[in-house]
Amino acid sequence: MRILSINRFALISLVVLSITGVSARAGEDQTREAMKGSIVYLEISSYGYDQIRPWKNTDIQQKSGVGCATGPYQVITPAWNLTDAKLIKAKVSGQNEYIPATIKTIDYEVDLALLELEPNAMKKPLKPIRFEDKFQRGTKLNYYWLNANGEMTTGQGYMDRAELLRSTVSYTYFLNMIVTNTSQETSTGQVYCDGSTPIGIACWSKSTTETGLVPAAIINNFLARAKDGNYPGVPAVGFTAETLLDPTTRTYLKMPATMKNGMQVASVYNIGTGCDSLKAGDVILAIDGKEIDAYGKFKYPAYDRIMFHHLITSHKVGDDIVFDIWRDGAKQQLHMQAKNFDVGEMLVPYYEYGKQPEYVVTGGFVFQKLTRPYLTNWGKDWEGKVMPHLLHYFRDMAFKPTAQRREIVMLSYVLPAQINLGYTDLSQIVVSKFNGMPISRLSDIVRAQKLNPGAKYDVVEFELDNPTVVIPRQQLPQADAMIATNYGIRKAVNVKQ
Repeated sequence: MRILSINRFALISLVVLSITGVSARAGEDQTREAMKGSIVYLEISSYGYDQIRPWKNTDIQQKSGVGCATGPYQVITPAWNLTDAKLIKAKVSGQNEYIPATIKTIDYEVDLALLELEPNAMKKPLKPIRFEDKFQRGTKLNYYWLNANGEMTTGQGYMDRAELLRSTVSYTYFLNMIVTNTSQETSTGQVYCDGSTPIGIACWSKSTTETGLVPAAIINNFLARAKDGNYPGVPAVGFTAETLLDPTTRTYLKMPATMKNGMQVASVYNIGTGCDSLKAGDVILAIDGKEIDAYGKFKYPAYDRIMFHHLITSHKVGDDIVFDIWRDGAKQQLHMQAKNFDVGEMLVPYYEYGKQPEYVVTGGFVFQKLTRPYLTNWGKDWEGKVMPHLLHYFRDMAFKPTAQRREIVMLSYVLPAQINLGYTDLSQIVVSKFNGMPISRLSDIVRAQKLNPGAKYDVVEFELDNPTVVIPRQQLPQADAMIATNYGIRKAVNVKQ
C-alpha cells in the first residue's frame, strides 16, 4: 500500500506539471499571436561621409531592425540602428507592401528612437504595447520579432542582472538589463517579455552569451518626454568621479573614520550637470538623499547596487538635484540644476550622425575639426594609433570647451600639388593661428582668409614645434581649381557659420 501511495503522488505531480506546462505554452502562444499586431520589421538604407575625404559619401549600407508599437502609427526601436539613415521602410504582419517611416524623435544618449509610419500606407493601425518595470533574476523571458517575410519569430533567455553601461552610440552611461543564454543573437529591438508583460527591447548583443535590454523605466521616460514633440533630452553628468577606498586619502580630506561612504570628484567638465557647482577633490556623499558608496554606487531597490549616473539621467532637464558633499573638512549641501548639452558643444564631438563633417580645403591643405568619428577611422585599437596630442584632446578635454576654444581645428593632411611642395608630409597637427588670428573654431579660418587683404601669403601657425605654412595667395585660384578637379572636390568649404 505504501508503494502504491507513492506512485499515486508521483502521478499527481506529473499531471500537475503537465497541466502547468500546457498552460505556459498556451500563454506564450497567446502572447505571440497578440504581438503580430504590434511588432514591425524595419529595413534601413544608410550612408555617411568619408572622414578623411569629407566631401565624399560612404557606400550605402542595408540594415534591418525591429520596432514595436507605442501608438497606432508610431514604433520605438534602438537608435544605433538608425545612424546615418536615409530611407526607412516598415513591414507589418499581414501586409506585403512596405510602409514608409520617418524619424520623429531620436536620442542617442539612451539609444532610443521613435518612428512615424505613413498612416495612408497601412491597412489597419498597430496595437500599442505598454512596457512595465519588472525585474527578477533568473526569470525565463520570451522575446518576439517580425522577420523579413512578415513571420512572427520567438526565442527565450534568462534575466541575469541590471547595470549601467556606456551607450553603444554615445558617451553616456544608462541602465541596461542583461539577459543570458538567449536562443540566438538579438540586438535590433526585439521585444522581451516576462510572461505576457513587455519589459524591454534588445539594444546590443554578445552572440548568445549576453544581450542588453533598454528597460521599461528608460523607455517610458523617453516616451513621456517625446509626447508633445518638443523632446528636451536627458540630463548629462558634468564631471568624472573615482573610487575613494584609500584610508590615507580620507584622512587627508579630514573625513571622520566612521564615514565610509562617498566617491571623489576627479574632474569637472565645462558642460553638464554639476559643472558650475562641483570642484575636483569634492567627495559626493549622497544624491537626492541616496547614499553613494566608495565605488560610486547606490542602493536601487529592484536592481541592487548600480552606478550613480542613473540618479542624474533619470531626472528631467531643469529639475533640482540635491548633492550632499564633503568639502574643506565639512559636510555641505548643494542644489544643482539638471542640465544637458548638444553633442556639438563638446570640444571634441563624440558623434555627428547624419551630418557631413566640416572642412576647408585651400591650396591642397585640408583643415578639419577633430571628432571621435575622425579618430575611429584608424580602426580597431585606434587609441594606440592616432597622434598622442589628438588623443589627449579627446580623452582629457572633450567636455571642456571654453570661450577661447570651441573646437580643435587641425590640418588633417595635404593633397599634393605644385602650390604646397615641401609641406606634403604634414598631417594631424593642430592649428593655433591663421593670418595672425587665433583659431577657436573651423569657421574662423574662413574669416581669417579675408584678413590682411594686401598680403601676398596666407600664414598658418600650429601648436607644438610644427613648422609654419605659407600659402601664396596669387596662385590660389588656379591651384584650387586644379586640385578640385584632380581630387573630385565639388565644394571646397563646408563650415557652419
